[in-house]
Amino acid sequence: MESHQKQARKGLRTAYISTIVGIVLVLTVLGISSWVILGVNHLNQQKKEELEIDLFFKKSVNEVQLKLIETELMEKPYVAKAFYRSADEAWEITKEIVGDTALAIIGGENPIDQSVIINLKNDYVNIDSMQQIEKELLQQYEGIINEVSYREEAFKQVNIGMKKVVYFILFFGLLLLIVAIGMINNTIRLALYSKRFTIKTMQLVGATPRFIRRPFLWQAVGQGLLAGIISGAMVFGFILLIEQFMPSVIFMTDIKLFLIVLAGIILFGILITVISTSLALRKYLRLKLDKLYG
Repeated sequence: MESHQKQARKGLRTAYISTIVGIVLVLTVLGISSWVILGVNHLNQQKKEELEIDLFFKKSVNEVQLKLIETELMEKPYVAKAFYRSADEAWEITKEIVGDTALAIIGGENPIDQSVIINLKNDYVNIDSMQQIEKELLQQYEGIINEVSYREEAFKQVNIGMKKVVYFILFFGLLLLIVAIGMINNTIRLALYSKRFTIKTMQLVGATPRFIRRPFLWQAVGQGLLAGIISGAMVFGFILLIEQFMPSVIFMTDIKLFLIVLAGIILFGILITVISTSLALRKYLRLKLDKLYG
């Protein structure tokens, strides 16, 4: 009798561990995929906000006036950053790009006007908004501004690329979510299948469905929480490992981003284990005695 009880306890322990391992593996894959998807989106947003728009002003506008214009621009709802760049600074940057030979071509004179550089907020980085902003700035600084310069093609391409990324994210995320839900649900149903006799015995001695569900649901919460924490640690380890071989990946790493992924997999782990457990319990609570061996 004692030997039989030990075997039963060992079987329950094995089933519990197997369930945790199964959930951990699924959540880890889901967590890594979520981190990659969010990381790519994060990089794309950074790239969009790094696009520079040059506001070239006439040489008659002095540095004090340009500093005031810089302050005015920072108050615009669409401006993420604004800074003054002198004609000499702009020329030094140009020399680095095209080389010193450019000086000989233009007779050693600086043809570049002084400017204020602005970076737009992510929501405004599209060609329609940029054209409207250009029109507004040319009207506001009419008479002292020469040109609003930006790469029109860059504004078009960055959003075309973003749409492709969004579609891929939605498709891949939905596919992975369906697979994850199916695998976790199947793992929990198999674990509860081994306890169907216990559930039915509790029913036969007069236990209410609510009383029977309570310990199983609390166990599901514990399983989801534990699996989520372990998965979070594995995702973090994966990120550190990848950074050793691909240092450029560090630009995708953001503590806020990782915390979002961690919270997401923990909440998802708890939610799906509780829902799957609840559905499986509902089935076994309604199961007739002669069906227990089926």
